[in-house]
Amino acid sequence: MASLLLGLPAWAGPDDAKHPGRLVVADGKVGMLRVIDLEKGEVMASFSAPGPANVYTAGNGMYAFALHREQNRVSVVYGGLRQEDHGDHKDLVVEAPYILQTFTTGPKPTHFSSHNGMATIFNDGDGTVAVIDEKSLGLNLRMFEIATGAPDHGAPLAVGNLVLAGSLNRGVVEVFSRGGQKITSFSGCPRLHGQAVLGNRIAYGCSDGVLLLERQGNGFVSRKLPNPAAAPQNARIGTLVSHGKYPFFIGNFAQGLARVDSQISVYPLPANPVRFGFDKDGVLVVLTADGSLHTLEAPTGKVIASLKVSEPITASGEGAVRPGLALGDGKAFVTLPDKGEVLEVELSSLQIKRRFKVDGTPGSLAWLWVDGVRH
Repeated sequence: MASLLLGLPAWAGPDDAKHPGRLVVADGKVGMLRVIDLEKGEVMASFSAPGPANVYTAGNGMYAFALHREQNRVSVVYGGLRQEDHGDHKDLVVEAPYILQTFTTGPKPTHFSSHNGMATIFNDGDGTVAVIDEKSLGLNLRMFEIATGAPDHGAPLAVGNLVLAGSLNRGVVEVFSRGGQKITSFSGCPRLHGQAVLGNRIAYGCSDGVLLLERQGNGFVSRKLPNPAAAPQNARIGTLVSHGKYPFFIGNFAQGLARVDSQISVYPLPANPVRFGFDKDGVLVVLTADGSLHTLEAPTGKVIASLKVSEPITASGEGAVRPGLALGDGKAFVTLPDKGEVLEVELSSLQIKRRFKVDGTPGSLAWLWVDGVRH
């Protein structure tokens, strides 16, 4: 599966220097996954894959899951960075990346989450949830399946010994045991889409607000937050993110973002958000449809700085490849599908520092990073 391996990255800097990490970039048109080494500043490996993919970080920064929805396959890329435990400290081991496994989880694997060492994938084609123990990757793969009963577009999550499955079509979150028995459900979230975890709370986007679940004992209690009274018609939260530094969630909301805590507050933006998230230290970053990248004060929504990175983002619909965004340690990485490039943007100055030429049509990407002492 590996079509190009250019060797191991060179050691650089003092023993305790941090490795800046690696990017896994999926082509949006063909089956190709590329790995960019951020220390060497180059594409160090390219792998053939079953088809175009959306990629996600998992395994504490060791792996990228590539979901090939139309090919009914999932690829796991080992980024080549791992920890070696020596008791009083953990060494960083730097190796060549490779495709760890390619397997089938079910028809049309679409939404993905990774939480506390458990990866979950919702298979839209039959409504099943595949649950994968990340410690078993590359070994005897431990994966089990939860059946929700019908095809859907779902939001999966493993929490402790429970598996949660949100349903867009039925507007419900169902809670299952690992054995597949439905324990309870929470309704009242029409057109459910998007979720995020923050401590013992889970937020789900609904067409009319946000459904909050809070872990209490062995179960959950629910609370519904309505959309703001003056919300534009058809405005809704459909994507959510969180960071341990803040006691609130952030979601998209029409031409702005929404802060979700005891209520939903709207942060206006110059254009609709296309991608957004937090970097490693909690900087809120947004890519908007006018092709601009923004840093925001997360508690207030105040725009700190803005940078034009692309032409207006108009591609939509089936088969469209839109710019991707990954956030690292003080860096934002943006794919430009029409130019075959990945931009590295320094968040402190909001300036483009490097451009990586990857060819093809780069779309989704994931940042892999592992901490540890280097020798």
